[in-house]
Amino acid sequence: MAEKEVKFPSHINYLCIEGVIGAGKTSLCNLLARRFDGRIILEEAEENPFLQKFYTDRGSYAFQTQLWFLVSRYKQLSVMLAQQDLFYQATISDYMFAKDRIFATINLCEDEYNLYNSIARVMESSIPRPDLVVYLQASTEVLLRRIEKRGRPFEFNMDPQYLDALNQAYNHFFFHYSASPLLIINTNEIDFVNSNDDLEELVEQIVNVRTGTNFFQPMCSKERIRMEERKLTKKDQSLQEARGENNQIHF
Repeated sequence: MAEKEVKFPSHINYLCIEGVIGAGKTSLCNLLARRFDGRIILEEAEENPFLQKFYTDRGSYAFQTQLWFLVSRYKQLSVMLAQQDLFYQATISDYMFAKDRIFATINLCEDEYNLYNSIARVMESSIPRPDLVVYLQASTEVLLRRIEKRGRPFEFNMDPQYLDALNQAYNHFFFHYSASPLLIINTNEIDFVNSNDDLEELVEQIVNVRTGTNFFQPMCSKERIRMEERKLTKKDQSLQEARGENNQIHF
């Protein structure tokens, strides 16, 4: 499928791509930014000095890891979103500030969470809400395969049970999310990084998204190819039948 000439919606100035670790949010963020000449905001995960220790010992390093992310995300978004950039059509980020609380609910004990929550509430009141959120959904098994494939050193000790709990928390959060328009895309059977057809399908869904919550279940590339082959076969059969009828001798 060739790249179509589509325009980015003028009413979307701030787009967030969300998903669990390994969902492909950063990859899609980069692809969309290049496609639509967007200003990009990427999470500074690898700069967190506690992250690798957290994956080794979550109980001991959860609070430090969480607070570092909270402050980092607040500083980055408050500065970037406050600056209007006339050279870019839109701002596209691979995270939204509100998702920080998903991790906090899983990783922090009650006392830690109460302290975290009092700080987060003050911060989030000054962060603009996105005009559109795209949630890249995937099964835990698919996420694990993608994490293993990309081979980031600090993710080597990823606990499958932790990832599954995080995945369930994400699903719960976004199935109840209503603060801005939302597009939920099941990415289990697609590869928008290496398949232009898959990417074009996602782009079409994003630029034509409606208000409220929208769900998209893409067809996998192999099934799409089979459908196209069936269409071509039927077309050839119809042409052959038409030629046969034209070649008949009538008395």
